[in-house]
Amino acid sequence: MLARVPGALQRALFQSRGAFARRTLSSSRIHYEEQVNQHLSAQKLDRSAAPKTLTTYKKPFAARKQYLFREYDRHFAQSPAVIIVQHYNLSGAEQTEQRNNLKVQAQGARLMIARSKMVQAVLRDTRYENMSQLFSGPSAFIFWDQDVPDPLMAMRQAMETLQRQRKIVVVGAVFGDVLLNTAMLKDFVNLPSIDQLRAQLLGAIQYPAQKLTAVLQRVPQRLVGVLEQKAQGESGKPNSE
Repeated sequence: MLARVPGALQRALFQSRGAFARRTLSSSRIHYEEQVNQHLSAQKLDRSAAPKTLTTYKKPFAARKQYLFREYDRHFAQSPAVIIVQHYNLSGAEQTEQRNNLKVQAQGARLMIARSKMVQAVLRDTRYENMSQLFSGPSAFIFWDQDVPDPLMAMRQAMETLQRQRKIVVVGAVFGDVLLNTAMLKDFVNLPSIDQLRAQLLGAIQYPAQKLTAVLQRVPQRLVGVLEQKAQGESGKPNSE
């Protein structure tokens, strides 16, 4: 009996350590999930009605669907612009390549494959509800996780990157509260950048001042010429006395 005591104590010690580790991991996971939920709740779209939380069978949605709903909601709420595309037979390697190209060439842009029905549910009763019609079939969207100094330039760079992939077709975009179709989007991204507009405005302001300066500089020259001609004319007249 005495020989079995060390083994029993060792098993009890292992069991207590295992229970302590499980409790520690569980509490850490709960704390992490609370932090994530608090972060996500601060980045949501404004809605005129609360989103559905139960299925038609009065059961909570699956954890995967809840996660996707929160992710879509957060991306649409915080991104300065969103570009909607359709993809056709895009392989996993091509998706990875396109994601890397957008991240490097378009100021950290991200590509996310979308579940159309889920996106439509996210956009329902929001200011982006009209955009839900663009999500049909194999869809994806490009967004930005962080603020970019020039969103217009970022959209232009993303469009140039997407045009090099024939399996991706741009169907529309949203900038602020404005929904853009393909024609409007092309015209929009071709607008001058903020720096170019500032340079044009500065040139328009400076041009009248420069023109006025040139005119004022020419006035004394003309006056001198007129006076010289008058002096020459008077000296050429015969003396009446």
